[in-house]
Amino acid sequence: MVVKGGLVKVVENYITKGQEIAVEGKLTNRSWEDKDGNKRYMTEIICSELLMLGK
Repeated sequence: MVVKGGLVKVVENYITKGQEIAVEGKLTNRSWEDKDGNKRYMTEIICSELLMLGK
């Protein structure tokens, strides 16, 4: 998950591992070659909104 702008402070200060959150954003796919020449892929969520759920 990629977070930018004002959401960075929220994530840094209030989100902990295991906490339930709802995320709205867009999916992006990236590809690259690693140092061994293998093709690698990554899907990221570019977060535009974040909602803390539960306790």
